[in-house]
Amino acid sequence: MPLSTAADKSVLKSNAIWLYAMMGLNYVIPAAMLPFLVRVLGVEQYGLIAFAQAIGQYFVIATDYGFNYSGTRAVAQSRDDKDEVSRIFWTLTTVKLVLLFFGAFVMGGMIAFIPRMRANMGIYIVTYLGVIGSAVFPTWLFQGVERMRSISIISGLAKLSSAAMILLFVRNHDDSLLAAFLLSCGLLLAGVIGMIVALIQHVNWFTLPTRGDIYGALRDGRHLFLTTAAVSLYSNTNVFLVGVLGGDAQAGYFSLADKLIRAITGLVAPIIQASYPRVIRLVSESKDLALLFIRKLMFWFMAVGLVGGSLLFLLARPIALFSFGHNAIAVVPLLRCLSLFPGLAAMTYMLSTLVLIPFGFEKVQSRLLLSVGVLNVGVGFLLIPHYGALGGVLAMTAVEAVQMVGGTWLLSRGGISIARLLAMSVSRIDLATR
Repeated sequence: MPLSTAADKSVLKSNAIWLYAMMGLNYVIPAAMLPFLVRVLGVEQYGLIAFAQAIGQYFVIATDYGFNYSGTRAVAQSRDDKDEVSRIFWTLTTVKLVLLFFGAFVMGGMIAFIPRMRANMGIYIVTYLGVIGSAVFPTWLFQGVERMRSISIISGLAKLSSAAMILLFVRNHDDSLLAAFLLSCGLLLAGVIGMIVALIQHVNWFTLPTRGDIYGALRDGRHLFLTTAAVSLYSNTNVFLVGVLGGDAQAGYFSLADKLIRAITGLVAPIIQASYPRVIRLVSESKDLALLFIRKLMFWFMAVGLVGGSLLFLLARPIALFSFGHNAIAVVPLLRCLSLFPGLAAMTYMLSTLVLIPFGFEKVQSRLLLSVGVLNVGVGFLLIPHYGALGGVLAMTAVEAVQMVGGTWLLSRGGISIARLLAMSVSRIDLATR
């Protein structure tokens, strides 16, 4: 039976709206806090927190292990079987908790043996609280059962509480540890509440996973884990590289530009995330239907990227002054260099999430992302020592373009021509797909 019924469209629309609400809070609240944190803490102390968060993000990726995709896919395929959903839930949760435990030992070792981290150990310790929150928040479960409303409300309330505490208690340059703690508390609170809601509404109480279940989860998630790890080589590593090679102040400037550009790019993420379970179901029914659905999104993303990039280039100065104040005027050239990034990132994210993964290209996608990630690190090492934060944003933009071209080429080799898809009329989508 076709999946494009009025009820299906209503669910997709509702999920996209709630994901927009969540993404809006996830990006708007931190973006709204940036001017306050920069003015109160200073760019250098803010850069220190951003550097710690960049390290924490590696642990988030490790504990996620690709389950936000493989877990969502597994739950979406078994959403009407509560026992099966519960088995998936407890298997993935057990694996994530074990990874979280080992991650804590690794973080402790880094603090003990790296002088720069040891000098600010408190900030790195409280940053790991955010890692815990991210690990226990079962985003993949809510996405798989297409209940994005729950994610949005929980995440939004936690972020608002964290922001309110920061505004009330962070007062001067010496409060950087408190600021880092309160930022992590928002993630931790969301994770705990999300776990409670999942237990009450969607799964049975604890079921001990078998060894086969655990091995199966690790096997299913490994290519997606490599994909997300590779993505971090260019989405997260640049903050780290700028901090190491350019210092905390340059890391602060880079992080300000990066957070703002990610907020703009994030405008399309709810549509992609809400569409992912739907594409999985469409592919199982008809690959042509899935491609038709994806084609419609492509045209929208291309238009938004063109208009948004042009506005960002022209309005970079007022945007920077409004967002961060005169203390961060150095962010203006960074934003202009990143004006192409939102459109490129939207297209690559869509190709990755809605085409490469659902159509079975996980292995080649992992190799592509690993390649561009390594390229990003290499370009970063060449540019950042000479240009600081500017070198970081130049590397970001170049690598995103390489990824889009590479993804399109891989799909064409697999029988899916993006150019041909865009040029075709709706009635002529007859691509040879795997």
